[in-house]
Amino acid sequence: MPSPHPQNTRERILLTAIGLFADCGYAGVSMRDIATAVGISPPALYNHFANKEALYREAVSTAFADKSARLLQALRNDVPALTQLHDFVHGMTRELDEDDRFRRLLQRELLDADAQRLTFLGRFIFDEVQQPFMALLKSLRPQADAFLLSEMIFGMVKQHYELQPIHPHTTAGIDAHRSAVQIADAVLAVLRPYFSGD
Repeated sequence: MPSPHPQNTRERILLTAIGLFADCGYAGVSMRDIATAVGISPPALYNHFANKEALYREAVSTAFADKSARLLQALRNDVPALTQLHDFVHGMTRELDEDDRFRRLLQRELLDADAQRLTFLGRFIFDEVQQPFMALLKSLRPQADAFLLSEMIFGMVKQHYELQPIHPHTTAGIDAHRSAVQIADAVLAVLRPYFSGD
């Protein structure tokens, strides 16, 4: 993701677009909205991006790029597979915890369920991380359905964040906040016996 204080216009456009797409969805944002939020004219915006689809694709790619790179670093072959799993789950949880715009953008895209945008998201963004993660899971448990397992692990991690809006309104009377480390450790506590054969 671009730095919090972008230095150039293109970076400001991308950072702004990520936030607007996360808040309003693809259909709820116009090029004029983005230009206004950035503080430039619509023609100036078109000097950087030919159309909304091109801007959307680069904004999504930008939102995922650094996260994907950091997650892939966890899947190093020079450490034991269980250590890779530990590092990956902690990394995934940290990425979701630290960037609420990224979380909202991801959730928004999954809810909008536009086939063309989901194809882009799946093939060019998700697969980059999911395929090597599935290979790790297969190495840990060869008979497992690595695809389903990868989705279940991702779901366990993101569920806490998706339910955050309801946390203040629950009747349990407990503090629902959990740190990224607590969430990752809880997920790993469920996974370790399964992968260790216990």
